[in-house]
Amino acid sequence: MKPLLKDNGEPFTEVLEYDGYLFPNMLGCQQDIDVAEYLASIDELGFEGDEMCIVSYPRSGTHWTYEICNMIKTGRSDFTDTLMPMLEYSPREHLKTAQATNRIYSSHMYPKHMPKQFMAKRCKIIQVYRNPKDVAVSLFNFSKKVTHQYSTGDMGFSEYLRHYRSGNVLCRSWAQWIQEWNIFKKENPDYPLLQIAYEDMKKDLKESVQRISDFLCLNSTPQLIEDIADKCEFNVMAAHKNSNIPQNMELITDIKNTHVFYGKGGVGEWKNHFTVAENEAFDKDMETILPELSLNITYEL
Repeated sequence: MKPLLKDNGEPFTEVLEYDGYLFPNMLGCQQDIDVAEYLASIDELGFEGDEMCIVSYPRSGTHWTYEICNMIKTGRSDFTDTLMPMLEYSPREHLKTAQATNRIYSSHMYPKHMPKQFMAKRCKIIQVYRNPKDVAVSLFNFSKKVTHQYSTGDMGFSEYLRHYRSGNVLCRSWAQWIQEWNIFKKENPDYPLLQIAYEDMKKDLKESVQRISDFLCLNSTPQLIEDIADKCEFNVMAAHKNSNIPQNMELITDIKNTHVFYGKGGVGEWKNHFTVAENEAFDKDMETILPELSLNITYEL
């Protein structure tokens, strides 16, 4: 177990450090578990090739994309009212439920930590990404609502931003995470992986839903695409989620009347938090990284 320390030397959370990545301290909701053994155990779920996984850095639209994918795969514009199955977070029975139903998983892991059989079977992957400044703000706000390993206690935003930039946070830094998946895509150009930007979904959700449907080769009807785009418009979806809180939400938060995974969902919220100096320093960090990514990083609409 590795403590992550505040500037004053006090720990603000604990993680499991393994193979260049910072994993949650309760893999699969289990305490005192060996990371290598856990990764081997999820590989034993057995994958047949028709499964898919949504991968993202935290607070990048994972739950939003999951709802869209579930609607496309089921052919109905109905919301799910349970927590999304995540390979590194969810109990084994939740992963088995996904296996027996829509066969959609999600993860914040690096590609090298994904189940080997999943990758060998070339199961489809959707990588959803969001501009790193809004991710920082969303993660910080999320950290104030939860009681588990994302919690930052009384830490202020400026200090949190320093830890986020340096990778002293769960999942390491946004830059490290996005580079790992960029390298994978370059080295495996034929792997079925769709990259989709959070900001593009905000700008034209119907087009994004169509792209996902085409990628999954499911020939969704124009009416279904329209219905999904209407139901999953962010404010509509968030209103539904906040009125239908999953029963097991108490595992991660003490908040009773809000679905903590759905925040404002806006683009450009970073401008209300970053100082001029912080923004300039962040842009300096990104100078050598962004040109290598070939991704559409949009900071405001």
